[in-house]
Parts: sequence; C-alpha cells; structure tokens
Amino acid sequence: MPFANAQNAQNAQNAQNAQNAQNAQAELVHAGQGSSSRLSAALDAVGIALPGQVPATAIAQGIPSPDPAAALRRLNARHRQTLLVEELVAGIVVAEAEGTARVTTATPAGEVSLTSPFHGLEGDDLEGAAQQALAGVMARRWLRAERMNEILEQQSDLMSFLALAHPISAATHPMTMALLSAIHGAAERIAVQAKAVLSVPRPADLSSAVAPVIHTPSHSAAPSGHASEAFTLAFAMEALIFGGASRELRLIAARIEENRVVAGVHYEHDGFMGRKLAALLAPVFAVRMGLEPTAPEPDRIWHRSGEDGVLTSGQSGQPGRPARVQTQAPDAGDGRVALLTRMALAEIGG
Repeated sequence: MPFANAQNAQNAQNAQNAQNAQNAQAELVHAGQGSSSRLSAALDAVGIALPGQVPATAIAQGIPSPDPAAALRRLNARHRQTLLVEELVAGIVVAEAEGTARVTTATPAGEVSLTSPFHGLEGDDLEGAAQQALAGVMARRWLRAERMNEILEQQSDLMSFLALAHPISAATHPMTMALLSAIHGAAERIAVQAKAVLSVPRPADLSSAVAPVIHTPSHSAAPSGHASEAFTLAFAMEALIFGGASRELRLIAARIEENRVVAGVHYEHDGFMGRKLAALLAPVFAVRMGLEPTAPEPDRIWHRSGEDGVLTSGQSGQPGRPARVQTQAPDAGDGRVALLTRMALAEIGG
C-alpha cells in the first residue's frame, strides 16, 4: 500500500510540525503575539524612548524567589517534561536476561520479564509459533475499514481517546495534562529500552500477506509501545481521577492496543507484553504521585487482547465510575511529580 503509507507518513509529519510550531509559539510568544524581528525592533525602540527609566544598574524590585509550585508552573514545558520523566523513571532498570527483557523497579520493588513470541524456539516450533502469531493478525484484517480513522489518529494521539472517560484538555486542566504527558514519556522511555533488548521482527517481516495499512516501524514489535503507553496512562488516570479501576479507561486502552494488531504492525503477544509492562510501571508512578495504585499485579494481567480481553478478565473495573477528588498520601513528599500531582488534583476538584 505505497500510497497509503506515504499519506500516513505525511499525516504523522504534519502532526509533528504542528506540535513543534505549538511548542515554539508557547516558548517564544510575547504578551500579545508571537515573536518576530519587527516586533523585537519595535519593543526595543519603545523601551529606549520611555522617559524616567530606572538606571540600568539599579534593582527596581526585590529579586524574585518563587515557591516550588510557582516555579514548576512557569517552567518551560519541554524542561518540565524532561525533569518529570527523569524523576518518574529513577530506579527502573531494563536489562537483557537470557533472551528476555527484564524490567526491575525499586520503589515499590517489582520485576517482570518481557519476551518475544518466538523466544527460545527453533525449527518446526519456531515455524509454528510464527504461523500462530500471524493468524491473530490476519483474523483482524476485516476490522480495518471500520477502525481506519482510529488507527491513523492513534499513531500520534492517545490522550484524546482516553479523555473520553473524563473531559480534560490543556486548556481546562494544564497541570493535569503536563503530569500525564510526563507519565506517557516515562512509559515510552522504558518501552523503547525493552524493545532494544528484544528486537522482534514485525508481522510484515514474516509475510507480505499482512499488507499493513500504516507504515511499519523499524523498531522491535515487542513490547507494544502503544499498549504500554495507553495502559500506563489509563492506570494513572484511574489513580488520579477515579480512585479505582475504570472500565471505560481499560476498554479504551485495550482498543488502542488492538488497533495496532488490526493495522498489521503488531502481534497479540506484543500487546500482552505492553500490558504487563504497564502493570509494573503503574504502582511506581502512583507512589511518586502520592496516590493509591489501581493496576493489577503484572502476573495477573489477562492474556486475551482487545475489549473482550478486558471484559472477560474479571478485572474490567467499575462502569461509569464517578470522578472524585483523591487524597494524596501524607508522605508523598515535595518532589516535582508529587507537587504537580497536587496541582492536578486541584484542577480536577475545581
């Protein structure tokens, strides 16, 4: 599908360009408009012409010393994201262990081994596993027409879909979105490290009959980044907004995960590994937010993919769970993640 892949690449590039432009505008904007050489010259001319100016060597007012909350709120968004992600992933280690990607966490202590669907197999066994993995992909091809819009949008946007469970946006909940963006970035970072260890070929690498409808990424299939990120975000939103398992959030995350199989770029096993990784990361991030974790233990994550997997797991959560203001743990501390969580809770409660 060369035309479709070219169009998808163009759509992704357009989305990235728009995001870059938005970031640049936010960082460079003046009080009334974006930056330009003409505006800079005009501002300089007016500033020099003002009568009764304070001498250049004089300090007109006290040197500002903002409190941590004000400093975090005013921080450049890219810098804030970098600092938050570093704090979230501290103590999380990804290492190769006998052909698996072993991910360990320190607080709370946890471990999960992520595998390839072809781990340890050779000869006929490997051939059989490959055929079984492809069967799950091919069985979902009939869903492509129905889900094409979702597949295309979810290449670069997961939050718009997860926000269907509770209306939040950068305009109404800026600190909440900043927190969730950092959690997304932290999950992505760990998933990328695990992918580098496993290096699993994609479905299209095994058979041209897959004919994926979007560009096949060049990195490892397992674990699914979309599954890791969607479920990590869903579990974080449960802890932050609902205080318990939300059926809507888990179903949306499951659909995002399954859409990557429908598109032809993942096996079902990749999503399972992504869910297990999210279940490991969720309590780590919840503790750093000072909130009660809601995710199942990694060894209790369901195997079956898609919405049916959630609904038949016995861990689908409460339908229509109402949003309520959560109570942050007294020992949450004053780290940036905990501080931003307090600001997010104030937005949600407001």
